[in-house]
Amino acid sequence: MLTTLKLDPARMQLISGFVDVYLDLNPAEKEIFKATVDKIGLSKEEAYMEITTSWGREAAQKTREEIALNMLKMGMTVNDIIKATGLSTEEVERLKASLQEEN
Repeated sequence: MLTTLKLDPARMQLISGFVDVYLDLNPAEKEIFKATVDKIGLSKEEAYMEITTSWGREAAQKTREEIALNMLKMGMTVNDIIKATGLSTEEVERLKASLQEEN
């Protein structure tokens, strides 16, 4: 329903954030949702991406940073970490500096 309302991004994020917090779909419900969306022709990835909340993006960023820190601890190169995580050179260098400050 969110993808068909054509709301501005701020309103869409407000509503989808509410749904994310209060409506946790189980795997069967997720399949029903996907099938319903596919029926109405909204199966494109872009339609799903529009309702990604800022919390989800922040969580994904934090996860990439945690992975990059682990890779740095393993002695991997900055270039390999950039390729594996999608982080920018600046982000990886910042993480590397913070790791060095801790030691």
